[in-house]
Amino acid sequence: MFHKVPKSVMLASVLGLIPILLGLASTFNIGFSESLKEEIIRIAIIYSAFILSFISGCIFYVSSLDRERVFLLWFSIIPVLLALLAISIPFMKSFVIALGFLIVLEIERKLFKIKSLPEWWLNLRFPMTSIVVFLLIFMGFRI
Repeated sequence: MFHKVPKSVMLASVLGLIPILLGLASTFNIGFSESLKEEIIRIAIIYSAFILSFISGCIFYVSSLDRERVFLLWFSIIPVLLALLAISIPFMKSFVIALGFLIVLEIERKLFKIKSLPEWWLNLRFPMTSIVVFLLIFMGFRI
């Protein structure tokens, strides 16, 4: 599944799941006060939006390197707009961010197809995106 993914990238990616997992865990009755629970969820949502924007920025950069990919450059802006929207709306935040991650994955698939990404990229991004989307949707149903 994570074939040929550099170990440092893999470690950073897995550790990056911790804030989202904490946000999801806080939705369960594990002894957090209501205000702490809400704060942890808020941090997990904002963190997810930051990560979505970061990944979208990476795709923006790769897409900007070649004129043939300029259409993907414009699509790479959509997840950032979804992240901003998610932070500012009062409901469905995690669902909107999950949608953004799926859009980024589709752009990455297109870039991978035209050989613009390392060969290991989708070996990391597909399972990580699947996990993040699952966690965000599950958290969305819990809050």
